[in-house]
Amino acid sequence: MKSLLTIIWLFGSLSTMAQLDTIPVSRDYKTILVLPAPYDFSINGKELNFIESFPAKIGSGTVRNIALLIYNDVAPDITDFTNYTIYTRDGLAYDFILKLVDIPSKKRWTITTAMADNLDELSKKRGNHEIDKSNVSRQLDMEQTEVPTETFQEKLSVKTGETEGEPLPLTRELYVLDRMEYIRRRCYYNQFNKGKIIRYLSKFDNVFLWLENVYYENDEIYLQFRLENKEHIDYDVNFIKFSIATKYKNSSSNIKKAQKPLFRYKVPKKVEGNSENYFMVVFDKFTLDRQKVLTVELDEEKGNRNLSLDIDHSVINNPLGFKS
Repeated sequence: MKSLLTIIWLFGSLSTMAQLDTIPVSRDYKTILVLPAPYDFSINGKELNFIESFPAKIGSGTVRNIALLIYNDVAPDITDFTNYTIYTRDGLAYDFILKLVDIPSKKRWTITTAMADNLDELSKKRGNHEIDKSNVSRQLDMEQTEVPTETFQEKLSVKTGETEGEPLPLTRELYVLDRMEYIRRRCYYNQFNKGKIIRYLSKFDNVFLWLENVYYENDEIYLQFRLENKEHIDYDVNFIKFSIATKYKNSSSNIKKAQKPLFRYKVPKKVEGNSENYFMVVFDKFTLDRQKVLTVELDEEKGNRNLSLDIDHSVINNPLGFKS
């Protein structure tokens, strides 16, 4: 009898666990939850690590159906997970496990009412004990006054992975919903653009750091670089730093201030011999006066082929616009 009870308890536990979805959350990508009804409140087991945010309101009421999750960049944890329950205004609750990953395989989750943990309880409160989950789902969907979630998703076209043969849209709605995803896509499309800036480079023997283009869009400055290694020995990147400094470095009044990038796209860790890498670095909008330069310092790990490139105010203050 005791063994039978243990088996029953085990199957019950497995059934409960099966209802829980593990949602991957990372430091570098926002995980998007699209809810079937407006967000009400949530319970987050580690709210200082797994950070919840919401898109800016852009006029459409369906924005209230969106929740964004990202992992705290300064948290020291390498592995982490917690419980997360989110409630919508129709009284339904959704239970999940949040798990820290490097790159989430799925970045947008469409939540349906059939996934609610208290769906049966809600249906009983409405006085219909025989109705199944699918019928309750349809009933609850019909009661919502918002635009259907599917229509909103099609409007935003929020897709977070490059799909073969399918272009990724760049829309104002996406920028408002997830700024970093918009910037990532912008870099993806423009990383190999032909350089418009002529011979703006730093070199050490046969290692070259080229500034290819400077772009401006949506209050962000995009810098496109090419790191070229014409030598046989691989170039291992230790770090790349940016700072704003006085143009005349030997001046007694020279002041150097770190300029932190907003986003780094494909900054290489290694450039193999006789090869090159393109990458982009994005900053919040800034300008330079005539006495200042943006200094780029590229340091080689376990080597001395260090590069330093000063970008003049005339280049930063006169960026290009993207073609599309």
